[in-house]
Amino acid sequence: MKNKKHFASSGTAALILTVAILTGCSSLSSGVSRSTATAAIESDKRYTAASTLSVDVSGRFNNVGGVTVYQTNADDTAETAIPRAKSFYAESQPQIAVPEQLGYIKLYFEKPELIEAQIGEKNYGTALGLWKFKTRAELTDKGKALWEGLKLSVNEQSLPLAIRQSPEVTGIIDENQNNKRVDFTYKWKPTELGEAFDPSSSAFSKLSPELQEALKKTQFNIFGGGRNNTADFTSERKGLARFKKFDDGWRLSDLMFVN
Repeated sequence: MKNKKHFASSGTAALILTVAILTGCSSLSSGVSRSTATAAIESDKRYTAASTLSVDVSGRFNNVGGVTVYQTNADDTAETAIPRAKSFYAESQPQIAVPEQLGYIKLYFEKPELIEAQIGEKNYGTALGLWKFKTRAELTDKGKALWEGLKLSVNEQSLPLAIRQSPEVTGIIDENQNNKRVDFTYKWKPTELGEAFDPSSSAFSKLSPELQEALKKTQFNIFGGGRNNTADFTSERKGLARFKKFDDGWRLSDLMFVN
């Protein structure tokens, strides 16, 4: 029988970066200048919201929240198959393996189910079955502390990767007498976990060589930083804000992040 180190399934990335959308409401009675626009932007909840990594893996692997590996022999139990399942998961879902390796989450492989090999697999010599595990992740105390360090409410389904910083207004355009467009730049400030996704950081170098390689190969888009699973925190990002004139002054009505 051939070596069954190869696995029977692969999954969709669990990488979901979310930003809360809340409308700013404070007015600028003195008008829109570079300084007042900057203050309004950096106090807006859309700007202060953290970029996050979803760790809700319950339904993101083959749409059923599971991982499947071949049996290596007739004596291969669920217990002996778990290390292979973990290895496969780390290779195919490195963005989840990073916080797991660093202690921000605990990853569980549960409810093992032995599935009979299909006819096609039997024809190729895979006469044994396949072990299927449900996956589940929980934030550890270290993971919760990551939220608390930012003075943000703990979200049990995600981890903060970065927050925006250093907004700088680069131009103000009068679109009409009641609307102004403000162009600005900003940068991402990574959390301790976020730093581990930056290949230039010491945190990244401390990851296992296998995980570093998997992060570089896997095709995701993090922070708009390129078609891979690594992040560039040094690049300047662009944003656009719109201010609308009301009877009591100007209000920040729209806030967009270009990249």
